[in-house]
Amino acid sequence: MIRQVAEIVREAGKLMQNRDFSVSKKGNISNNVTTVDYTVQEYLKSRLVPLISGCAFVGEENFNEESMESDLCRWIVDPIDGTANFIRDMALSAISVGLVKDGRSVLGVVYDPYRDEMFHAEEGKGAFLNNEPIRVSDRSFEQSIFCTAFSLYNKDYAKPCINILEKVYAECDDMRRLGSAALELAYLACGRVDLYFEMRVFPWDFAASDIIVREAGGYIGTIGNKKTVFNRPIPLICANTKENYEHLMRIVYDEIPVIPYSR
Repeated sequence: MIRQVAEIVREAGKLMQNRDFSVSKKGNISNNVTTVDYTVQEYLKSRLVPLISGCAFVGEENFNEESMESDLCRWIVDPIDGTANFIRDMALSAISVGLVKDGRSVLGVVYDPYRDEMFHAEEGKGAFLNNEPIRVSDRSFEQSIFCTAFSLYNKDYAKPCINILEKVYAECDDMRRLGSAALELAYLACGRVDLYFEMRVFPWDFAASDIIVREAGGYIGTIGNKKTVFNRPIPLICANTKENYEHLMRIVYDEIPVIPYSR
């Protein structure tokens, strides 16, 4: 299954080479979608759905809430994670495909077509980059690189995000903001970065990377140390080691003791 999915995603990556596209807004000046997003998503849907009979398909573009609530297995797809980067030709975007069963991510593929880097994992089988095993780093909090963002689509939540950044930055090595949650989490899985927090991410942002991080030995969850869920947006906390995860969780929890939204 994983090889089939990886090849489908690699073919979809070729569609991202198209620079002749139009851009439209999705309810927010910062939330853009391109015709290439739609093309990639439709291709992935046509190829992934036949792989598992009865499995639902949830894509970022044109998703419906009924499929988000389904208890059936679901393909959860972001056709271009980092659309703003894609529009600006910054070569920092990825295709993200996750398979969720019984409320947990069991298969994930994140593909960066610019670097030809294919991250993948299956439950119980380890995590890989271009078929080579990967593992999270063992860096301490003080040595860590922290990836974060500032709730772009709802800037009312920016202040606690900035407070968290200020606290973490005082204790860690440095921070990065790549503009693609899927890539940042994949980078954590292979040891390039070590800490991650974002206030509000959607299932298509992390469904694939969730299993990749866990299979690479990392820790990932949400407010209250609960496991990730895939039927709603959540704050996402991730780290390379249990100690770093628990410390980052405490910093986040001090600013955000409860999730401040439901959708």
